[in-house]
Amino acid sequence: MMIEFQAPEYRADTTFRTARYRFEGSLEKGWSIQRNGASHLELGPGYRLLKTASCGVCATDLVRHFLPFPLPQITGHEVIAIDESGDRYAVEINASHQARGLDSDCAYCNAGLSTHCPDRLVLGIHDLPGGFGAFLLAPRNALVRIPDVIPSSTAVLIEPLAAALHAVQTMAPQAGDRIAVLGPRRLGMLVLASLNAYRRQHKLDYHILALSRHDSLLAMAKQFGADTTLNVRQNTERFQQPIAEIVVDTTGSPAGLELALRLAAREVHLKSTHGQPAAGTLNLTEFVVDELRLAPLKSLDVTRRDIPPRIAWLAKTSPPTEFQKSAQLLRGNASELLQAFEAMEMEGIQRADIAVVENAMQLDAAIRPVPGRQVSLVRPRGEILLVSDLARHDSPLLEACLHRDLVLSSSRCGDFRVALELLQDDEVLRGVGEKLITHHSSNADMEAVFALAKSAECIKAVVQIGE
Repeated sequence: MMIEFQAPEYRADTTFRTARYRFEGSLEKGWSIQRNGASHLELGPGYRLLKTASCGVCATDLVRHFLPFPLPQITGHEVIAIDESGDRYAVEINASHQARGLDSDCAYCNAGLSTHCPDRLVLGIHDLPGGFGAFLLAPRNALVRIPDVIPSSTAVLIEPLAAALHAVQTMAPQAGDRIAVLGPRRLGMLVLASLNAYRRQHKLDYHILALSRHDSLLAMAKQFGADTTLNVRQNTERFQQPIAEIVVDTTGSPAGLELALRLAAREVHLKSTHGQPAAGTLNLTEFVVDELRLAPLKSLDVTRRDIPPRIAWLAKTSPPTEFQKSAQLLRGNASELLQAFEAMEMEGIQRADIAVVENAMQLDAAIRPVPGRQVSLVRPRGEILLVSDLARHDSPLLEACLHRDLVLSSSRCGDFRVALELLQDDEVLRGVGEKLITHHSSNADMEAVFALAKSAECIKAVVQIGE
């Protein structure tokens, strides 16, 4: 099978330029991708060729040049794709061994962490050509058929909606909580809608707040499930101390995280992947990519764990005696410890379950120990725990964690099938697309599309794809 088409590529200087692509191959044998007549990428088996119908513009797309993956690339990952029979599919974005239907000894895929598979490509983000082109190659098991009851306006949002639902499940809100969503816009509105749907589904009584600098967005937030709205530009003295148990930061802004840290009493849940330093640390985008959790050391009781955890101890402070008795504990710097774990013969993922740090430099090192390698010392969905070194820190994040026992959690991709099941059962949630999408465009001028998507007048832009 062979297809040729032209597509807009996103470049490191944030401009777009059209390139000629040729996909040639098959599901069984793999694919050769040519770009402008030259060999560009070789893919193994497990990919299906589909035609792209539409693709949403995500905040990650708008800051793609900050992310540590090669450019230029056909970007876009919030996709509706159509097969040869005309059926609509949502495409899960991580091309792992499991997603491609390959037999593999991959510890990540076998541990139910296929979205963290170290060999994966990521649709429209890491190498794999994305949804702003007329055709794409999708991992066979990543295709989720969209039921007829779900309108295309909502179907194109399944990727961010699944991520929003995963955030809510990760936070696990409790009855009586106050949960604030900071910066509701594209993803934030879907977090509000997911919190509201989760509340209906589980019959929980908690209060949802929306926090924004824009009255128009606050009015919109009410439609998505917010019980209370607050303008953070007004009464600024009110926003110097906690106002909610949990604050979800969807701002895509380093300043947004610092505000979230002030406003949360128990937990900040980070959804922003803007690729920039934030709250005195460098690698929080990678923190979110790996779905890590930061908490005070005193929150850990190793004696109550059925399986002794693997602990990488970076701090100079001596570990408690019970850790040395009830855990597999290694001490050293982050790069040495990563090398030690990777050299071990062990079942499962060759990483620590927990890293213990005492300053921002060690925190950044635990997240990315080796420059140029997108590998954490801690396994995906693991923990980094903070022990006090009795010093004040320049990092607002570390200060909040140490002195207020605040937890920073994070999440990334969600389960499309869970999102689709909820959409089929929840008529209110099925209407989010009509409420959220404000602009439809073609992919003929992507620079204009991105300028529109960044503008105050646009909430959510969707690109209709033409050949």
